[in-house]
Amino acid sequence: MFHTAICDLLGIRYPIIQGAMQDAGGPRLVAAVSEAGGLGVLPTFGGTEAALRADIEKTSKLTRRPFAVNITPIGRAFTESRAAICIEMGVKIVTTGRGDPGLSIVEKMKAAGIVVIPVVPSVAHAIRVEQEGADAIVASGSEAGGHVGRVSTMPLVPQVVDAVKVPVVAAGGIGDGRGFLAALALGACGIQLGTRFIAAQESEASDWVKQRIIAARETDTIVSSLMTGKPVRALSSRILSAYEAERARCSDEQERAAARGRFLSELRDAARDDRTYAAGEISGMIRGIAPVRDLIEAIINDAAALAEKLHALAGRS
Repeated sequence: MFHTAICDLLGIRYPIIQGAMQDAGGPRLVAAVSEAGGLGVLPTFGGTEAALRADIEKTSKLTRRPFAVNITPIGRAFTESRAAICIEMGVKIVTTGRGDPGLSIVEKMKAAGIVVIPVVPSVAHAIRVEQEGADAIVASGSEAGGHVGRVSTMPLVPQVVDAVKVPVVAAGGIGDGRGFLAALALGACGIQLGTRFIAAQESEASDWVKQRIIAARETDTIVSSLMTGKPVRALSSRILSAYEAERARCSDEQERAAARGRFLSELRDAARDDRTYAAGEISGMIRGIAPVRDLIEAIINDAAALAEKLHALAGRS
């Protein structure tokens, strides 16, 4: 019922992509998502070249189904080296962050037969990456965990769908069958989930992270530039709130840089209650830990039931 263009492009059963997540999204989670019919995605942020090679090898042993690698654009040398590893090790699908990695690297990966799927926060980014050869695009709204733009998912997705010809995947604020069906109604051909998979049994996130997400309310995330220098949505903490307040008071870039240095040092040494982790606004929807297969099948089954209900309502009108 929900076989879409992205399923054919990626060779997957369900149009569900797992967002790349540092710490939580190791080979065990990635393989579980792929085995359950979605597309698991390995992260590169925070890892060495050797660690990426090891993760690719381990994931390949855990699943024979398609999986991807996400290349975080934190510098030209980093991007080029991780792209080279993906080419060398026969990775078939690569997702990229913040509208990168740029024409030359996209061309190299596509020449090696890699499907390239950038994650973008705006229509302008979507148009550019399509021109650079993107095979599909993830339109990620500001509700998402991790790096975010300024536009929310509901208005972003249909505008990106209207602006490009390649398949579009929706991300941000999606955590169940209702969000999945809504994304399809907006014109997307699939969804990307990150936060929901943090609380999966196979997630490698620390127990305190999973429990913080389960306990979270819909207002318990904050967008802060403390962690990476770019806006990141993460679980709220005293330190993040204090940094953003201090940053707003700073009069120039030098003061802001000094404040960031102080608060980063405090965050690194913080007690558990003051720590944070990238997570989206759907944290308030998550109330338990479940196996990946159960999560994916619940999304598909609930969306199918809701679609039938809507069809019945339309028939009575």
